[in-house]
Amino acid sequence: MRIQTLRALISLHQLGSMRAAAEQLHVSQPALTLAIQQLESELGSPLLVRSQRGVTLTAFGEALLPRARLIVMESDRAKEEIAQIRGDLGGHVRLASSPAVALSVLPQALRPFMEKYPQVQVHCIEGTYPAIAPALRDGTLDFAVTPFGANELEAGLEAESLYRSEVVIVVNKRHPLAQARSLVELHQARWAHATVTRGPGAVIEDAFRDLGLEPPWPAIIFESLLALPEVVAHTDLVATLPRRIFDQAHVREKLCEVPIQDALPTLGMTVLRRADHALTPAANELLGWIRQVSLT
Repeated sequence: MRIQTLRALISLHQLGSMRAAAEQLHVSQPALTLAIQQLESELGSPLLVRSQRGVTLTAFGEALLPRARLIVMESDRAKEEIAQIRGDLGGHVRLASSPAVALSVLPQALRPFMEKYPQVQVHCIEGTYPAIAPALRDGTLDFAVTPFGANELEAGLEAESLYRSEVVIVVNKRHPLAQARSLVELHQARWAHATVTRGPGAVIEDAFRDLGLEPPWPAIIFESLLALPEVVAHTDLVATLPRRIFDQAHVREKLCEVPIQDALPTLGMTVLRRADHALTPAANELLGWIRQVSLT
């Protein structure tokens, strides 16, 4: 089972065309066809269905595909690791990050990392657990930094606790509830959530439930933290933010923290990765800087 043939299978799945896959892989169509036929013979099963519309994978091909991706990615990472140990500082690091980490911890970690590894391409997607779990399992991601509950870990992944993220309630500085002291006072307010699973918009609901109150219905829900401070600054909305985001100067200029005396929940920020996946030196370096910045 050759790496290049598995790479060809992945390309055929992505492109749906022998011609396009052959061009992408810089081989002739007859050579690509022969390689797939040899793999089919080795496995004793047909992998492709050919039609006038192109090619699709059979059930056997679909079953092989995730393993083919993992084998190819591990092969690429092995080459990168050996090259980095040898002194070649190129390669790739692929990670997923929660919005809060992407806006606070990651920029500070990337600065020293990029000084040491200027030729490494970092690919960061915004995402949280469990949505990013498939990409961790199939090797697409080296690691992820995400809110995570200790009882949620699935087989094949390992978790490293990073820090607890404090959550604060914010409003614009002219809001009539800016000096509220309890969640009861905010129960009838208009709320905005920047909510991802287990994110700061979602965890505040637990605080209301702890007081025997039905969580307020959010008037607006954002899928990112980027727009939330600006919207809250110009409306009567109440929202939650991670303290690391609120403490940034441009956010404090527009918003104020509501001095709630009720206990507010915190988010456990965690590094997730495949238990059997060895990080390259570059990925280890970036993760090391993320750990260091998280402690400050």
